[in-house]
Amino acid sequence: MIVDDDVNDAINNIIYQHKGVKEILKALFQTPIGIHQIVVYPNNIEILREMYFHYIKKLLEDSNEIVIFFPYYETVDSVKNVLSSFTINKNSNSINNIDAKEEKNDNNKKDITIDIKRYINQGSLVIIDSNKAFSNDEERTINNHDKTYDRIIKSNNNFAALVRMSIHHAKKLKKEGITILANYGFISEKKEYEKLLELEKSIPPFFDSIKIKLTCLYRQNDFFNKYTRQQQKELLDLHSRSIMMMDSS
Repeated sequence: MIVDDDVNDAINNIIYQHKGVKEILKALFQTPIGIHQIVVYPNNIEILREMYFHYIKKLLEDSNEIVIFFPYYETVDSVKNVLSSFTINKNSNSINNIDAKEEKNDNNKKDITIDIKRYINQGSLVIIDSNKAFSNDEERTINNHDKTYDRIIKSNNNFAALVRMSIHHAKKLKKEGITILANYGFISEKKEYEKLLELEKSIPPFFDSIKIKLTCLYRQNDFFNKYTRQQQKELLDLHSRSIMMMDSS
């Protein structure tokens, strides 16, 4: 578990590329165990990438947790590439103390790396396409290192099965908790609100006695332009915590 001092160190030792990422990272790092929360993020995918890179890096390296990520607006391979090497521009803000693992490219840029092959192979990091994981189309097989996640697919009600699998997997690896990041953009694009509502309702606002943190990721354009105000309120009410990172553009 990441304590407050670690959170402050983590957020203060990052060279941020986009405004607002520091605040949203602080909120994510302080997410209590058992929370089902919603994050509405700006349309710029680079902001999302910066956010999830630093968040996942911290969880993998400093917290004994399993991280499960369901992306939608980029491929699994794209996410792996981002996590493998994230380039920062040192001139984007004031220079802070940088982790010794970071590697220099030139005078103005640095690559921060995560050994994702190691984490994937040991089962600490699982990345699955959101559409394949939560779609109720035909049954599919997911290729992952651990066969625990090979069959998560059949209907929108499979989240409970995912939780059971994750808990079993975490116990086997002697992990202290599970963090899940899920992007439901595939439902938003199809404008199937009832399907989305059914999925969100299948997940409790709080996970009692289960060491899971679930963050549902909604792109700003999807949340505000594809759903009515009443629907937005319904979605927010189904979560125990809301984090809004708005883009003024």
